[in-house]
Amino acid sequence: MKKKSIWIIIIVLILIVVGGGAYYFTNNKQSGQSTTQVTKTTKKIVKPKKKVIPKKKQISIVAVGDSLTQGVGDSFKAGGGYVTRLQSKVQTKFNVPTQSHNYGVSGDTSNQIMARIKSDKKMHQDLPKADIITVTVGGNDFMHLLQRKGIDLTAGDIADEQVKFDKRLKQLLTDLRNYNDSAPIYLIGIYNPFSIYLSNVKNAKIAFINWNKASAKVASEFNKTYFIDINNLYQNKTIDKKVKKTGTNPYLYKKDRFHPNGTGYDMMTQRVFDEVSVTKKEWLFK
Repeated sequence: MKKKSIWIIIIVLILIVVGGGAYYFTNNKQSGQSTTQVTKTTKKIVKPKKKVIPKKKQISIVAVGDSLTQGVGDSFKAGGGYVTRLQSKVQTKFNVPTQSHNYGVSGDTSNQIMARIKSDKKMHQDLPKADIITVTVGGNDFMHLLQRKGIDLTAGDIADEQVKFDKRLKQLLTDLRNYNDSAPIYLIGIYNPFSIYLSNVKNAKIAFINWNKASAKVASEFNKTYFIDINNLYQNKTIDKKVKKTGTNPYLYKKDRFHPNGTGYDMMTQRVFDEVSVTKKEWLFK
């Protein structure tokens, strides 16, 4: 009887051990399957594609201003001053058809340019369609001052004229914005070609620098309007030495010693193009 009881206990223990092992194996297998399923159903993280902003199919440049915009002093072969050069650079660099409309008139002062902006019907058609607007103004305003004062011209006279010019410049930019409130405007400053003629005027160089600073301040008051300083393109220490030695500036037109020559316009164009390129988001894309 005792032996029989012992065997019964042994058999029960064996059943418990076998049953527990089977239970563990079955649950472990299911857990493994569950993990495998989760792994299989986990999706790969896909990075969103960058949004591609389409470029405009064509770019229109409208250039307004004086003789620098007209291109006086440029060689017959190149022609067009900085305007045609800028058109070519934009078209080549950004691979988009580009056209330009040149409204530069030699001799025009700020008042005369404003009068044309108000009366030129062709300009009224082109300005609203412009993607890029460039402006040269101020050189003739200064020339008139020089003609009035002659050798008696002082740095103070230049400063006084600059204040009056700033008011006209503000009105000119306002007039342009009335026809186009979205295209960036690139205002090109004046430069000092008179290093020979103004050698008697104390602080003449500083007066030109201050004139351009004031123009830059006016430009900053308008949306998408950028001032481009070219004063140091044609006057630095190296050029001044050449001027004193030869009597001529190597980057100015020999016939008048005032306007840039072909090389001078190349330099001006590059300065304008650099600014246009930096701000391409404002004119290149739809």
